[in-house]
Amino acid sequence: MKTFAKLAVVAFTFTILSGCTGTTYNQDKSCSADYLIHPAVSIPTIIGACEAK
Repeated sequence: MKTFAKLAVVAFTFTILSGCTGTTYNQDKSCSADYLIHPAVSIPTIIGACEAK
């Protein structure tokens, strides 16, 4: 039963995280940034890696 519970938690976590990922592009689509939970809190967005020049 403990093994099943652990597998259920892992499966649930994987489902949540895989459903909350994506990619955003800048306006001219020359750069993309992947995010895990929300685009506003992704590292490339925070450091301004894909700013249009």
